[in-house]
Amino acid sequence: MPEPNNAPDLAAEATSAEAPHVTPVVDVPAGETVAEALEATPGVGSLPTSSDSPASPGTTTTAHQPAAPALPDPAASAPDAKAQSEESTVDFDSLDLGSQAAHLRGLMGQSNAGKKRQSITDLYRRYETGLKADRADQRRLFVEAGGTAENFASTDPAGHQELQQSYQEFRASKVRDAKAEDEQRGKNLAHKQELLTQLRQLVESAETEDSSARIKSLQSDWKNTGPVPQTDSQELWNSYHALLDIYYNNRGLFFEMKELDRRRNQEAKEALSVRAEALADQPNINKATQELRQLHEEWKHIGPVPNEQREPLWQRFLQASELVHGRRQEASTVRNTEETANLERKTALLEQLTPFGEFETERVNEWRSKTDELQQLKQQWDAAGLVPRKQAEQVNKQFWSAYKGFFQKKNQFFKALDEEKSTNLKRKLEMCEQAEAALQSPDWEASRQTVIQLQKEWKLVGRVPEKQSDKIWKRFRTACDAFFDRKKEEGRQREQQVQQLSEDQTNHLATVAETIAGLSAEQPGTLEGFREQVAGWRAFDGATRPQAEDRFQKLMTQYLTQVPDLAYQDRTDLLFSLQVERLKASPDSQQLLYKKEQALRREISELENDISTLQTNLEFFARSKNAAQLRQEYQSRVDEAQSRIESLKRQLKAVRS
Repeated sequence: MPEPNNAPDLAAEATSAEAPHVTPVVDVPAGETVAEALEATPGVGSLPTSSDSPASPGTTTTAHQPAAPALPDPAASAPDAKAQSEESTVDFDSLDLGSQAAHLRGLMGQSNAGKKRQSITDLYRRYETGLKADRADQRRLFVEAGGTAENFASTDPAGHQELQQSYQEFRASKVRDAKAEDEQRGKNLAHKQELLTQLRQLVESAETEDSSARIKSLQSDWKNTGPVPQTDSQELWNSYHALLDIYYNNRGLFFEMKELDRRRNQEAKEALSVRAEALADQPNINKATQELRQLHEEWKHIGPVPNEQREPLWQRFLQASELVHGRRQEASTVRNTEETANLERKTALLEQLTPFGEFETERVNEWRSKTDELQQLKQQWDAAGLVPRKQAEQVNKQFWSAYKGFFQKKNQFFKALDEEKSTNLKRKLEMCEQAEAALQSPDWEASRQTVIQLQKEWKLVGRVPEKQSDKIWKRFRTACDAFFDRKKEEGRQREQQVQQLSEDQTNHLATVAETIAGLSAEQPGTLEGFREQVAGWRAFDGATRPQAEDRFQKLMTQYLTQVPDLAYQDRTDLLFSLQVERLKASPDSQQLLYKKEQALRREISELENDISTLQTNLEFFARSKNAAQLRQEYQSRVDEAQSRIESLKRQLKAVRS
C-alpha cells in the first residue's frame, strides 16, 4: 500500500502534509454541538476529539501520509483488558441483586468511571435482566400462593432506588461532559482566532530580531490549545497553515525547516516501526493488538518524511503489523477449537448441576454437604473456560439459574434459622440483664427465686449465633455465680458482725445492770440518766438480738422504778416509746408497726365497748336505792377504762408518728 507521490503547490502541500486524518466517532450535523449529537446517539461510549488538523471531507489519508491498515476491533472477539481484570476480580453474575447494585454504584462512583462507560452499561443491562427474572419469580410465587397478578407488587432488592438515581446521574454526566467539551471547544476557537490575528500581524509586518522567537511561541501556543468545533476546524486549519506558508516563503526559511521536520518525522516513524516489530514477542495477543492500534494512531499524527524514505518506512511498519494480525488469527482459530471442547464439558456439567436447583432439606449438615458438592462443580465449570459466543449466553443462563436457585433456597433456610437464633440471643441477653440486676437487688429471697427460674429457662431457650454463644453463656454464668457467691460472703460477714455485736451488747448490758444495781435512795436514777442509757444502747450499729433487746427493756424498767417522783403513766409511756423505737429499727418495721397499731385499736375498741356496758349498768343501778356501793364500783371501773383508753391513744399516736 504505497503512499501517493503527487506534489501540489507549496501552500497546498503545507496544508495537506501537516494535516493528519481523523475519523469522527459521532457524526455531528451542521448547526449542532457534540453534546447535542451525543444526546441523540444512545450507547456511545466515547466522544470524538476534533483535531487541529482535520482531514479533507471524503478522504481517509493525507497527500503525504498513507492510511493505516484497518485493525480488527478487539472488542468484537475479546473483552477489554481492564474489563477482563475487573470481571476476574468480581464474578458479577454470582452476586445477588443487592450486591450487584452495590457493585455498580461503586463502579460509577470511581474517578475513572467515564472510561468504563461501556462496561458499566453492559453490567447494568445484566442487572436489569436479573431484576426482571427476580420480579417474574416473585409474581409466579405470589400467584402460586393464591394471589392474583393484578394485586401483585414486587419487592425491589436493597439499594435499587439508589442505583437508579446513580445511573441516571451517570448518564447525565455523559451529556454534561459533552457540553463541557463543547464549551471548551468554543473557548479554544476564540483563542485560536486570536492567535490567527497575531500571526497575520506577524506576516504583514516587517521582520524584526524577535520575529523568529515570536513565531515559535505562537506555534507552541497553537499546538497546546485543545480541539475546536468540527464545523470550524478545517477553515481554521487552512488559514493557520496558509499564513505559515506565506511567512516562511517570505523569509526563505520554509524549505530548510520543512526538511528538518521531515527528518524528525522519519526518526519518529522509525521508532514506531521498532516498537511494532517488538510486538511479535508480546505473549498476550490482546495486549499486542491494543498497542498496535495505538501505534497506528500515533503514525497517523506524524507528518511527512523525506520522499525516498516514505515507502520503505511504510512497508516496514506494515509488515510488523501483519505479523501481529497473523498471530491474532492463529490465536482465534485455536480459541475456537478450545471453546468448542469447553462447550461439551460444560454441557455435561449442566446435567449434574440441574438437580441442585430443586434441592430442599431441613438439615443443616445436608445443606453444607450439598454446598460443597455444588462448589466443586462450579470450580470445574470455571476451569472449563470460555465457550463459543453464540452458545455462551444460553449455557451460562442454565448454569446460573440452577446455581442461584440452590442458594436462594439455602439462604431462605438459613435466614429463618438466623432469625430464630437472633430471637434466642435477644432473650438470653434479657436474661443476663435480669441476672445482673438480681445481683444488685437487696431482696435476697425474691432475687434467688428469679435467678433459679432464669437458670431453668436458659436450658429451654434454643441456640444462638455461634459467634455469641460462648460469650453470652460466660456472661450469664458469671452473673449467677457472682449472685450466690455474694450471698455467701454477705452471710459470712453478717455472721461475724452479729457475733461481734452480740459480744459487745452482752458486755454493755452487764455494765447497765451494774449501774442499776448501784442505784440507791442517795443516788437514785434520773430521766437524764435514762436517756443516756437509751442513747448508749441505740449507738450499736446493726440489728440487735431479740433476747438482748428484751433484756435491755427489763433493765430500763428496773431503772425507771429507781427514778423518784416519776408517775406510773409517764414510766409506761417511756417504756412504750422504747418498744416503738425497737419496732421501727426492725427490718420488718412496717409490718410490725401495722400489727401493733391494729392491736391498740382493738384494745381501745374493746375498752369503749366495756365502758358502754358499764354505763348502761350504772343507769340501771341509779334507779335502785340500795346499790350505792355497786354504782361506786362500776364508776371506778369506767374511770379506769377511760384512763387506759387515754394511755392507749397516746401509744397509738406514738406508733403512727
